[in-house]
Amino acid sequence: MYKKQEGFSLIELMVIVSVLALALGLGIPAFNDMLGNSRMSTTVNDLVSSLHAARGEAITRRATVVLCPTNAAETDCRADGDLEAGWLVFVDSNDDGSPDAGEAILQRHGPIDAAADLDLDVFPADSAGRIAFSSGGTLRIAESTTDIQICDARGDRDTGQGVAAGRWIRIQPTGQPEIRRLRADLQDADINPLGGC
Repeated sequence: MYKKQEGFSLIELMVIVSVLALALGLGIPAFNDMLGNSRMSTTVNDLVSSLHAARGEAITRRATVVLCPTNAAETDCRADGDLEAGWLVFVDSNDDGSPDAGEAILQRHGPIDAAADLDLDVFPADSAGRIAFSSGGTLRIAESTTDIQICDARGDRDTGQGVAAGRWIRIQPTGQPEIRRLRADLQDADINPLGGC
């Protein structure tokens, strides 16, 4: 007796491959966007947490506390203001902007994930990325704000509902950081001195 062979025909196989290709074509960009948003959120939250910690320690210790970009050894501040390599939070007893012997290092943050391709710019640029909080929790240069812009390869692209892929952190003279996420804010040169990603 003849037994019928079962399986996929060539047409059925081509339909399955087409459906899979379509699903992957739609799913991979969405997954990459989700991954980029996650990396951006992690970086911003880590930095803002460190800023809050620095401000809180300045008030608690009644001393100047500085957040600065760190070198590879995580023991000193970098002069180029590059926060991508990580940052330190330390008590600056002699107000020289660098951690010296006897000055407590309160927090160390390692390099930002290289795969994230993030760029962290600080304004004013002459601060070399150092953000100093006075004993009252205000910025040491009380009449000015400090701005940090965090960008990745997506730039200012709208990720939905007017939210930009990049972020802008503005630290008010009071020492309070605020996160700006709207694309219109990041690109508004009248309010953002860094001008967007």
